[in-house]
Amino acid sequence: MKITNHKLAAEAKDFDISFEKTPNVSGEFKDGFPNTIILHYTAGASLESSVVWLKNPKAKASAHLVVCKTGKIVQLAPFNIRTWHAGKSEWKGRKRLNNSSIGIEIDNAGLLEKRVDGYYTNFGKKVADKDIVLAKHKHQEEVKAWEAFTPEQVAAVEMICFVLMQQYNIKEILGHEDISPRRKIDPGPAFPLQNFREKILFGRGDDEVGEKLVAEGKIGVVTADLLNIRTNPTLDAAKAGEPLGKGTKVIVEKTVGEWSFVKVELAGWVSNKWIKKF
Repeated sequence: MKITNHKLAAEAKDFDISFEKTPNVSGEFKDGFPNTIILHYTAGASLESSVVWLKNPKAKASAHLVVCKTGKIVQLAPFNIRTWHAGKSEWKGRKRLNNSSIGIEIDNAGLLEKRVDGYYTNFGKKVADKDIVLAKHKHQEEVKAWEAFTPEQVAAVEMICFVLMQQYNIKEILGHEDISPRRKIDPGPAFPLQNFREKILFGRGDDEVGEKLVAEGKIGVVTADLLNIRTNPTLDAAKAGEPLGKGTKVIVEKTVGEWSFVKVELAGWVSNKWIKKF
């Protein structure tokens, strides 16, 4: 896979890629952009129906790419053109992320509805047990059912992100749930976004994330762009202060499970996987 004139192209037939132009665009990005990739699920019945909808002016929505369950890719707009996928959004002080991001829609039903005889999509299709993921969304408290993403989809999106990083100034890979947390839940917990981001942005595989813990009494360095520091070793604990920036040196005083109590100019609990030996 490669990018030519801001469009994806297959190499040696490694991916099935086609282009269908959407009218739902807003012109070219400004210099320095795009610098972010936003992942979505379509919540639709098929690749074809999602493509038709995102090309419809009445939809007032679009994206750069739609990725099928088979790994097939349909591009709707060149990567130098702004599409309408983010809506009302904000990230680290930036608003209206349509102006700075590439949108990738993944063919997936998302959140499922539980009925007497199983789990169903929002369009009434029963989902096989093997295609169901039971998990808690990071913005919610209750475990719910989600449609699984296929290995072919994850592999295709991974390669897309790699080639986009080679071509553009990509600094972030986020979910719609990250930039619009009060109204969006996609791509949801069925997509391995954290490990995905680690692998692509930082070159670390699943087995490398947090594999070398910083020993108690030793100095570590923060590897996340922003790392929340909390009053207790749980995700729902209050924040002890402003997040620690990437490269911040910390002293690990105590480790409990997946958390370490660290000191810098303030003290609190952080996730082990975001600090490494210094």
